[in-house]
Amino acid sequence: MGLANAPTGFIYGFITTAMGILLVSRGVSVDRIGTISFVAFSPTFWGWLLSPLLDVHFTKRTYAFVFAALAALGLGVTVLSVANLTVFAAALTLSCLAVVLYSTSVQGWAPDIVGDAEVDTMSGWLNIANLGAAGVFGAVAVVLVRVMPLPFAAACLALLVLAPTLLLLRFPAPPQPEGRLAANFAAMGRDLRRVVKEGRVWVGLLIFLSPVCFALTNLFSSLGKDFAASETAVTALNGPAVALVCSIGCLLAIPLCRRFQRRSIYLLSGVGAAAATLFLGLLPHTVVIFAAGLLAYNFFQGFNYTALTALELEIIGPGNALAGTMIAVLSASSNIPISSMTKLDGWVHDRYGLRAMLYTDGGAALLAVIVLLPLVLPIIDRYMLRRDKPVVN
Repeated sequence: MGLANAPTGFIYGFITTAMGILLVSRGVSVDRIGTISFVAFSPTFWGWLLSPLLDVHFTKRTYAFVFAALAALGLGVTVLSVANLTVFAAALTLSCLAVVLYSTSVQGWAPDIVGDAEVDTMSGWLNIANLGAAGVFGAVAVVLVRVMPLPFAAACLALLVLAPTLLLLRFPAPPQPEGRLAANFAAMGRDLRRVVKEGRVWVGLLIFLSPVCFALTNLFSSLGKDFAASETAVTALNGPAVALVCSIGCLLAIPLCRRFQRRSIYLLSGVGAAAATLFLGLLPHTVVIFAAGLLAYNFFQGFNYTALTALELEIIGPGNALAGTMIAVLSASSNIPISSMTKLDGWVHDRYGLRAMLYTDGGAALLAVIVLLPLVLPIIDRYMLRRDKPVVN
């Protein structure tokens, strides 16, 4: 079931890898690429507001097929519009919105199939299908656009987005929804009010809104010139190599999430990211250093994403009537700093240089870990323990 999330990784991979390489070759600045990335990724933190649509008339499997088709169509239009950045950004944003709703459909269906004992494993494979697929697809997209006429490349990439959805046919169909659209939106409003009263949700929001977000992943593909790396090297590193190290990180995080606090794994991955950016900032800007720093950064991203998904499911807990709204709110919150830091990193790069960008990204993550892990979270834990402690008469 987790591998059916690959279309999500494909669209994200185009944004994080292929887009930067293709636009840099056309002379687009890192700041402009960061802005387009911010806009294109924005549905990851507001698209869930349309999720009540998924509980009307059709099953989640049907909606998954429909939104996968829309994501594929949007990506095709994006590729055809590479010479017009306005249309390019608009089509890519709509494709991202469609894939957000696709992913919501699949993950909303998953609890009917996956048991509680498989949560950490499911988290790992969902993120392999996201991060691993993103790396491979980004490289494939660059190659196809380079070697094929744009209409053929667009068609091939669209078909690749649709292919993993065939896996959904293997699983029992989800139940037919009985709700109405107006009632579903009203219910979501009520659920949101109830969710924001949950203390554990606020703990999750505090963690996920922090800049431990691995935003540089969205810009590495546009930094080849800073490290004297060829387009071929940048494509190979940001594609298959990143897919491999991210997948390894995702898998290694599974046993760690079972043994240690998931929030600690999530936050400490930010220390790894900060170390990688410090490494890139201090050492000579060569292809070898670029490769080592980029791969180390993405290795820790694998830990981060598996811990994020597992922590979301831990916060929600079993048998929670608010599960759908909770996971939507938590997932959206984790994407806000990614888009925001991507925009900030691109702006800093074009105004103050590569090193300033690297230190900004790594310093923000390290500061968040220092403030949250040993200081803020223990205080919140003690407060919640006192608040929830039963009164003894």
